[in-house]
Amino acid sequence: MLVISGSAHAELAFKHQSGVRLFQHYAQASCLATAFTEGEIYDQAISALNGYREFGAMPLEAYEELNEPIQQWLKKDYATQAGKQNNLMKCIDFSESELVTKIYHGYAAELPDMSKNN
Repeated sequence: MLVISGSAHAELAFKHQSGVRLFQHYAQASCLATAFTEGEIYDQAISALNGYREFGAMPLEAYEELNEPIQQWLKKDYATQAGKQNNLMKCIDFSESELVTKIYHGYAAELPDMSKNN
């Protein structure tokens, strides 16, 4: 019973996240789908970004504006001690970057009902 209740609460929380959080989560999922172009991570990232976009209220152009910055961010050097690039860390940092927030606020300012969703 507790598990069911917890799952229902998690679903409810997802649907009521602020607009900026939904946009940041979309940015992270989009980055992951760009970094991992096939397999389970890719499939889940695509599913997640579609979900975040569905519950967000941003125009398509806001989401599209993330494409080039994602490409640039993934070129950053995030080498592990073993010398491999850590794309997961890149995507987490990208989604929480000032750049993503700036893109969000640039479009949210044009939407009258978005001022309460940041």
